[in-house]
Amino acid sequence: MPTKDQQVKHVVEGMALGVLAQGVEAVPSAKLNLELAFNHAWRRWAPATRFPSIAGSRIDPGNLFWIGLNKSEGRQGTRAAWRSGRWCEPYVTYEDWTVDECLELHADERASVQDWQDLGRLFVSRFEPDEVAARRDTARGAYGGRVVVRPRLC
Repeated sequence: MPTKDQQVKHVVEGMALGVLAQGVEAVPSAKLNLELAFNHAWRRWAPATRFPSIAGSRIDPGNLFWIGLNKSEGRQGTRAAWRSGRWCEPYVTYEDWTVDECLELHADERASVQDWQDLGRLFVSRFEPDEVAARRDTARGAYGGRVVVRPRLC
């Protein structure tokens, strides 16, 4: 069985890909909002039980996610990670790979491509439309079909 750290890493990576699959390139980085959005998504996501170190943890799952998100940029061997500053920005780490290709590689018996997309959708749904930054190419299903203009990322 994977360790708690391995499970958190897998979920943080899957969430980054799931958020990117929504066409979202950044969400606000306020810790409380990230934790609440994660907890909302986690409670509604059926595969959560397949990650017992998170689902059954005494530590708040949202806090575990926040810790993992902040560690993700420095990790080696991940398909996706998060940059954090004023905004939290998910990104693909594999050069010349698409989000869809990374999702295919990331999916396993615990969570399918669709599952990770659903987790990303549930997470993003907790932010107001003007709180997310969406990609300009809406052909791949950007969040709500809207492009949100926000200040330049720091």
